[in-house]
Amino acid sequence: MSLHLVLPGLLWPSSSTIPPPRTPALALLLGRGTRSRRAARAPEALLAGLFGLDDAAPLAALRRAGLGEEPDRRCWLAADALHLRFARDALMLTDRPDVAPDAQEASALAASWNAHFASVGWLHLPAGGHGHLALLEPMEVDTVPPGAALGRKLDASMPGGRDAPRLRQWMNETQMLLHGHPVNVEREEAGRPTINSLWFWGAGALPVSAAAPCLQLWADDALAHGLAMAAGLRAAPLPERPDVALQEGNMVLLQDALPPALYLDADAWTRAVEALDARWIAPALQALRRGDVQSVTVTLSGDDGVLACTTERRDLWKLWRRPHPLAPGPWPLASSL
Repeated sequence: MSLHLVLPGLLWPSSSTIPPPRTPALALLLGRGTRSRRAARAPEALLAGLFGLDDAAPLAALRRAGLGEEPDRRCWLAADALHLRFARDALMLTDRPDVAPDAQEASALAASWNAHFASVGWLHLPAGGHGHLALLEPMEVDTVPPGAALGRKLDASMPGGRDAPRLRQWMNETQMLLHGHPVNVEREEAGRPTINSLWFWGAGALPVSAAAPCLQLWADDALAHGLAMAAGLRAAPLPERPDVALQEGNMVLLQDALPPALYLDADAWTRAVEALDARWIAPALQALRRGDVQSVTVTLSGDDGVLACTTERRDLWKLWRRPHPLAPGPWPLASSL
């Protein structure tokens, strides 16, 4: 099995051209390896797909399990505290760090929500605002995860499916409930962004059986850990020393470039990508050169698609294949021979 680096947000949108970042290690892997391109998917859906699950997977229940909560058979929705604002003549969602509620704020918001929506379910909202809603009745709804909704127009991310009207009604009522909430009054007086929306996504119930795409997963992500549990895999947070994780058969999830990509922050994205190349991708390339691993797969994603590239050790000797810089625009499906 390849050493697999999963890098959501590394494909900058082609609609916003910027100079390519300096990524010599990644450019060499992309130039020498065999590439394939697929349609764009939300980072959460991409991750689920690597574990053999489709877009109907119970992502909320899996994320909750990945946080260490006891799995059960209830239907869960992820409920993330966000700030809804007008930008570029459209409503946009943001989860900037100053939006995240502290424990006291989260408790007060959840208490009000649960009092108003007692017939719907019970909202568990911790500090940080990444909550989960235990539904009294299951629902069939197609939702957009935050990795494809944040920083994007709200009308393009609204839920669909049989029970979508019911969920949209909850969202509207939630916004009205939070509009004048004492927590938000205090936040506004302090010059902080209000928490005026909950983003619901990932409806479904456990158990679910996932495929094992690796021997061990390394990630600082609750959903990834929940997927690993469903697949019966070991999972651990990203280590201080990259070489610990850069071993044959491991999967490493690296998400540093995703937030600036979502918010089209070109400078922050460039810095994040260049840091990932130096800290993770260059050591992976060195491991391939030494023969510690026999192949390296990188999976990059963005608004325009998903690009996967597998480079075997023997490919490094194909000197006629030139490095391919990481730049917006069309990518060929495979390297030239």
